Amino acid sequence: MRWVLIWVSLLVVSGAYLSWRAWGLWGHVKALGSELAAAERRLAEVQGQVELLGERIGSPEQLAIFAGPVTARIRRNRAKADRRRARRLRRAVSLPAWAKHVD
Repeated sequence: MRWVLIWVSLLVVSGAYLSWRAWGLWGHVKALGSELAAAERRLAEVQGQVELLGERIGSPEQLAIFAGPVTARIRRNRAKADRRRARRLRRAVSLPAWAKHVD
């Protein structure tokens, strides 16, 4: 009779352990499902943006990687100068009267 009780207790303990592990696995599966849903939403947003960018760029020649290095450098320098000029103008508006350039 004692061996039957030991056998039944082993079955109950192993069943409880397996159910505890299965419950934890279920929690992980639910978390994974919610992460996958969030990733799908983000992917849909990014794909929409990629489609918009694809429409904006008509030909591959417009991409900087396909341009010559000299042309890319010239465009970069012009854009840099434009940004500096715009920043200087924005700053000039907010400077106090005593700090403004007189010329």
